This record gives sequence, structure tokens and C-alpha cells, in this order.
Amino acid sequence: MKELQVPEFKTYQEETAFWDNLDTADFMADDGEWFRFDTPHKRAIRVAILPEIAEELMKSAHAQGISIETLVNVSLIERIQKSTVTS
Repeated sequence: MKELQVPEFKTYQEETAFWDNLDTADFMADDGEWFRFDTPHKRAIRVAILPEIAEELMKSAHAQGISIETLVNVSLIERIQKSTVTS
């Protein structure tokens, strides 16, 4: 595990570029607990997505710099919120 050295930044853009491109894996202890979430009453489910839809989702997620899971979850939340407002 390395120690993170944060440089001095001259601009906000320089700082955001640093943080956006930083892979934190080298700076975290590998204790096997990175992705363990305590969700006693909730669990993720898998949904089959047609390949052509998945491809478009992956392109959109990549363009936004997020995972496809995040894109899908945010989209579904927005859709649910819209439908509850109009109901």
C-alpha cells in the first residue's frame, strides 16, 4: 500500500483532473472488505438487457464517466419519481 501524495494545484481544473484520474486502489489496504455492504433487508437483483440496449447504455455511461449500474439505477429512480409525481 502506497502513501498518497497530493500535489499543490494551480487551478481548479488541474485539481479535478488529478482526482478524476486517480486510482485509489494502490492507496487502500486490501482487507477483503472494500465492497461489502450491510443491507439486511435489501438485495440487488439481476435483469436481462437486450445486447443492443446494453451497448447504448455502456456508451452513455462511459461518456458520463460512470458505471452502467449507476446509469441504470439513476435512470430508474428518475423514471419512478416522474411516475409518482404524475400519478
